[in-house]
Amino acid sequence: MPSTTDSRTPNVRLAEIVANALISAGLIQSAGLEDLKRKLAAGAARAEDWRHWIESPQRSSPRKELGGDE
Repeated sequence: MPSTTDSRTPNVRLAEIVANALISAGLIQSAGLEDLKRKLAAGAARAEDWRHWIESPQRSSPRKELGGDE
């Protein structure tokens, strides 16, 4: 058994696991990480929050537009 105790609540630990998994999968950027973890741990993440977190990295990545700059 480890000699150190983890003083974080289960909600905080789970929020960190989820946030790290989303970053590893490339679904979110680390820019809003603290906000994401705080809202997840508090159970306060809304649909709008998820859209913002997930769509922000997609908007910032370069996309090839169809029919652009001819």
